[in-house]
Amino acid sequence: MAMDNEENFWRILISQCRQEARQKEAGGTENSAIVRLANFLLLQAIEQRASDLHMEPYGEELRFRLRVDGLLTELPFRLPASLAPMLISRFKVQGNMDIAKHQQPQDGSFIFAEQGHKVDVRAAVMPVAGGEMLTLRLLDLQEDLLRLGELGFTPDKETQFRKLLNRPAGLIIVCGPMNSGKSTTLYAALRELNTAARKWITLEDPIERHIQGINQVQINPKAGLTYASGLRAILRQDAQGILLGEIRDEKTAMMAVRMALTGHLLLTTLHTENAVAAVFRMLEMGVPPYLLAATLSGVLAQRLVRRCVDAEQKIYRGRLALQELLVVDPSIREAILTGQSREKLEEIAIKQGMASLWKDGEAKAAAGLTTLAEVGRVLYGS
Repeated sequence: MAMDNEENFWRILISQCRQEARQKEAGGTENSAIVRLANFLLLQAIEQRASDLHMEPYGEELRFRLRVDGLLTELPFRLPASLAPMLISRFKVQGNMDIAKHQQPQDGSFIFAEQGHKVDVRAAVMPVAGGEMLTLRLLDLQEDLLRLGELGFTPDKETQFRKLLNRPAGLIIVCGPMNSGKSTTLYAALRELNTAARKWITLEDPIERHIQGINQVQINPKAGLTYASGLRAILRQDAQGILLGEIRDEKTAMMAVRMALTGHLLLTTLHTENAVAAVFRMLEMGVPPYLLAATLSGVLAQRLVRRCVDAEQKIYRGRLALQELLVVDPSIREAILTGQSREKLEEIAIKQGMASLWKDGEAKAAAGLTTLAEVGRVLYGS
């Protein structure tokens, strides 16, 4: 019955939008149909716990898909292509983008506050065949930041990771693909390290959550504020802890390592498939082995799998992390210094106690937290 009501409401909105288009009043008032239609889509995404809302040209229509627990699902609503520019323009206005530009990518953001919800929305629009596609990333501002103990670590890994975080200096890398929870892990670490006795500065693009007591800096390349220039400026700010949103290039990699060498604890992220690969990525970026061996404290690789709530029916709700923690001990440092192969470094790490992502997934599946099928899907696409 609820779905019937929603479909009827959608049809009414489409009719009103067509009428507004004919009257050339699209988006003219806060109560216009196109505004209500945009709000309806956002509320649909929020109610279904989506992390992203996708709007894409699809033949003579605009289709809508939601990413829920890492998987894309399609909404039953379609918008006629003739009305798509009105809807895209509505979101461009909210995100402070230029509605007159249709042939180049644009980014923006806004806060959506309706019906008791407060969501930070990051908008990205791109021209494609048939018009423009728009992706909205949704972040619920009313959800509390997770703590380290809520990230799904096994007890031994949590203890090891806490020890790394409580070192006075060194480089700690969290790695994984897009949408693998890296920022969530770093914010959980910051939440526990946020004390009056230590000054923390972050360099982020974008700042995803504001944390009281942490000095957060938004990267702005147009104004000359890059990751590399930001790190140089931090040297004059008497900070002990630094969160660097991402290492993207050789210059930033070298700056990060030198900051860790000069007595700073530096947390950052890389896009690599596993913990050992992060070591070789840093070497590929031109970081000398002796510097990396001297500064790298540990690498945490992770993936997100769906949490199983009914193993028999294969019902999932929410997600949890699989983790692989490489702790850099003397044997790992020696392997980096002597230029050992990736296979040899992984062999040494496993011998020293590193459990692979697959092993962590097997353990969590055995505990009923997820399934082996889900672990295989996320790690190997099977």
